[in-house]
This record gives sequence, structure tokens and C-alpha cells, in this order.
Amino acid sequence: MKLTKELGISLGFLAGTTFGSGIAFLFRLQSVEVIASVSLFGIAGAITGVIMAVILRQRQH
Repeated sequence: MKLTKELGISLGFLAGTTFGSGIAFLFRLQSVEVIASVSLFGIAGAITGVIMAVILRQRQH
């Protein structure tokens, strides 16, 4: 399985939203704050996933 940008975005978004949901649960945030937390960490995870996919692809060449 090749690590492409699409896969990096998908895995990063999944990891980010899971992390954001866990943080919201631990801090017992209200609904609006949960949505903000999950969204923020999801976007950060997707960006990180793309960056990692690009870095790993450059190392392969």
C-alpha cells in the first residue's frame, strides 16, 4: 500500500478527530466546544497527514 496524499489526509483526519473527541470527553466540554475541538484537531490531523505523506515520499526517492 502506497502512502499517497489522499491516504495521509484520511488517516490524519481520522486520528485528529479521534484525538479531539477524546480531549473533549476528558475535559467534559459542552456540545459547541466538542464540535470545535473535533473540527480543529481533525483539520490539524489532515494537514499533518499530508505533510508526513510528502516527507515520506521524498525519502523514498
